[in-house]
Amino acid sequence: MSWLLVALIPGLLMLATFGLERVEAGLRRETISAAEVAQFLDQAEASDVDALVRDGLDTAIHDQHRRRGEREAAAATGGRSAPVPGLPTVRSFPQRVNTGFQQTPHANPV
Repeated sequence: MSWLLVALIPGLLMLATFGLERVEAGLRRETISAAEVAQFLDQAEASDVDALVRDGLDTAIHDQHRRRGEREAAAATGGRSAPVPGLPTVRSFPQRVNTGFQQTPHANPV
């Protein structure tokens, strides 16, 4: 019976290794290059740094590209922003504060 463990354990370890390699390859594809980080930091404003701290690098870079595109579109249209036909228009609404939730002044030790 012990020969069964000797035969199966290395095979199971190899299968786990191949599975984790596939997971790691998927994570590696979504990383941000050093050049993109350097470009972001060169062009970052105070709001970009706030977004970096609050939401992470991916969101901060996306927001920076979106604002740059909006500025270029506004410059091309002479300062007036017109929606582009065929594209969805994003409407932003101010966030309301939840008055029913009261923040505790200290951490609950329980």
